[in-house]
Amino acid sequence: MFNQQSHFKIAVLGNIMRGGIGDEIVCIPCLYALKSLYFESYLTLFVKNQKCLLSSKKLPYIDEVLEVAKIKNDSEKKFDILLVIEHHNLKVLEIAESIQAKRKIVTLSQSLLLHMPFLYLKYLRKFQVCVNPYWLQTHNEIQRNLNLVRQINPKTFGKTIKSLDFSLAKLPLLEASSQRIKVLLWALGKGTRYKQVIGIFPFARSLTGKVNFNIKEWIILAQALSKEFSEILFVFVNYRGTQYHFAPFTQENLKVFYNEQGLEDLIAFVQSCDGILGVDSGHIHLADNAKIPTLEVMVQRLARQWSGGFYGGYFSSLTMPLHWREEEQKYLESFLQKARDLILFVKNHKEF
Repeated sequence: MFNQQSHFKIAVLGNIMRGGIGDEIVCIPCLYALKSLYFESYLTLFVKNQKCLLSSKKLPYIDEVLEVAKIKNDSEKKFDILLVIEHHNLKVLEIAESIQAKRKIVTLSQSLLLHMPFLYLKYLRKFQVCVNPYWLQTHNEIQRNLNLVRQINPKTFGKTIKSLDFSLAKLPLLEASSQRIKVLLWALGKGTRYKQVIGIFPFARSLTGKVNFNIKEWIILAQALSKEFSEILFVFVNYRGTQYHFAPFTQENLKVFYNEQGLEDLIAFVQSCDGILGVDSGHIHLADNAKIPTLEVMVQRLARQWSGGFYGGYFSSLTMPLHWREEEQKYLESFLQKARDLILFVKNHKEF
């Protein structure tokens, strides 16, 4: 029986096809739970490449990070357990099939079973397949990954999982990035000691971005909030890929941070904020991981899959249908009120 003192080798085949920041962050609770429950085991994470977030971080609950391209048909790498995160992709199952492991656990894909049943069932013969109880979950993407951990030993999982403190899985900061962001925020505030900093993330690269306010609407919302809360510094976050250039704002407490240093400075900025407003994206998941109070604009049908709040921090969302423009004024006013609620929470809670 696989128990907590077992010296076994566990491998996790991460989100190697999707590979976005948010896709990686939702794997963190699974990895943290594995190392917490089976602390004597050696944990290997397979990633798409070394540029990935979880490969660049030296996380205490991951013993080894390997590029998946280097493991195929490697006779020297053998594992006792392989957990497969991406379950809707046949290419991933093909890669998982080539990895040597005594037990290979994957979530049943209703989509593949419906659209290509014969080919899908051919792969599944070599896997331990589990059904994920989506109907009982509030954070489907994270809880589906944790359900894979449950399959290793349901009894151990059931006894231990509620005692785990997932806030300890917070991403660490590089000191250099942390110092750069402190200097940046001081410069943006022109030396003024603002009581709080609210980061604003209006951009998203995923399909979620289609159910989102346009940039002019985000600016109008931010201007309204900055006038109402003059003691707070509001900072839009921009980067090269957006191809958008903000004009200077007349409000002294409304600024723009152009992130040119990459992921480390982004993490440092998020963790330096007292609150985050934005559309569903990897930035929001970074804030959620650090328990930064967050207000997120989300597609209604994906709310249960990607919503924040798993780590125990303040989380609020504005869920909108695909045709939200039919009632756009209602959603703009609703966001403004929810943003006020978050700011009042931040002002009343100095420590989170």
